[in-house]
Amino acid sequence: MKKPDGCHDNMSAHLSELHLQLQDWLSGYVDGELDAQQTLMFEAHLAGCGECRAEIARQQTLSRRLQQLSVNRMSPGLHQRLDKMLDEAPDSAVQNAAARPWLRRLAWARHLRRPAALGGFIGAAGWAVALLLMVVQLLPPNMTSGQIPMMSDVLQEYQNLSRTELARKETPPASTELPARLAGCKLVARWQTRVGGEPAEAFALQRGNHLIIEYRITENVFYRNPDVRQAITDYGDFRIREQQLEVLALPLKGAGLLVVGPAGAMPHRREFIL
Repeated sequence: MKKPDGCHDNMSAHLSELHLQLQDWLSGYVDGELDAQQTLMFEAHLAGCGECRAEIARQQTLSRRLQQLSVNRMSPGLHQRLDKMLDEAPDSAVQNAAARPWLRRLAWARHLRRPAALGGFIGAAGWAVALLLMVVQLLPPNMTSGQIPMMSDVLQEYQNLSRTELARKETPPASTELPARLAGCKLVARWQTRVGGEPAEAFALQRGNHLIIEYRITENVFYRNPDVRQAITDYGDFRIREQQLEVLALPLKGAGLLVVGPAGAMPHRREFIL
């Protein structure tokens, strides 16, 4: 029996989405950094994706050429300085920026700490100094919610909101339009609040045993902080993690969205339908 066109379109959409998600694994696969389950999934995708196979071949060729370069090693003094700078990188910044492009570059710099790798990549002292400067520039500021008022406001409200208070909030109708739809969630409350000194609307969602709150805030408040503006421009989102909670900031048309929830249960931004 021939499948309806809609089924074919849905399957194509799922495959396309999977292809995009697996792009972050390409370098890890070439370097042998994926775990067994990730490797199995990625190789299953490679079997049917010529584009990814070609990219893997290109990266493997580049890796072999780099290994063949004959260069001098970094001096012991510069080696120690690089070690110290990498060791002093703020842990919270690394946790808060998972999957960012700069983090992939920082991981590459950490790899260079191995003596064999240093011999293959670091040449004259000028290159070593350039690498030190690169590491400094790649380290992000150690931002906290206290430096971004809108983040402080939503975190404080989430922490102070008890189940009893939540039950007293307005029970929204099933037809309520959310700032961002999220599969597997039940809307349990809605209320008016203030974020960043301006009016905002809150939507409490139950997802399994976890509470997730979406805040629709004004565009003025959302883009007020320069670090948030830059992150939205570069990556499409901004997030911080504090006291086992995470806040995800996403742009909306004419507004901004802040999503607060447990750090271990926060959905990926691709799960939100804006």
